[in-house]
Amino acid sequence: MPNREAPLQSQLADSDRHGAEPGFGLVSPATGLANDYLNVFNEMILVLEFLPSMPEMTDEVLAWRPRGYREYFQHSPLPGAREAARRYEKVDPTLRARFESLLNRLNDIALLAQSRVVQEMNGPNFPESIAEPCEATAEAMRAGLAYVARLINEGPIGAHPTKRSEGTKTPSKKQRKPSHG
Repeated sequence: MPNREAPLQSQLADSDRHGAEPGFGLVSPATGLANDYLNVFNEMILVLEFLPSMPEMTDEVLAWRPRGYREYFQHSPLPGAREAARRYEKVDPTLRARFESLLNRLNDIALLAQSRVVQEMNGPNFPESIAEPCEATAEAMRAGLAYVARLINEGPIGAHPTKRSEGTKTPSKKQRKPSHG
């Protein structure tokens, strides 16, 4: 019977010899950033979605705190987490600034949701009173996370030419229909 752990053991041994953790594909080669960090926000989305039907999750919503990228990976048990934290220092400064700006916006959205829960939690209509705000917040955070995930995986939007499928051509100016409006 083949030893299925041999490749993993080999990779671990190689990383030990070189003094680094194995990356296990945690960090995107395109940007030097890792998607796993987005779980910080996915946790909040999950509890916000359940909160209207499970008010006992109020404490989880209120306990959520923003965590920085480095902090997340410095405390993560994932293989390659320390390496992800180290590589963050080498991320293109413009990309890192954009990434952090987007994360700050997601943190703001989550913190506003917490404030709304605090305002409503002792009211007579709780948890029904927060159903729509929780849904809207989760939707906004999901849209933001999709954008951030694309940034992590591909780099800044517009930095790479888009690939068109064969046979798809952009119409010339003469072929385009004029817009009315």
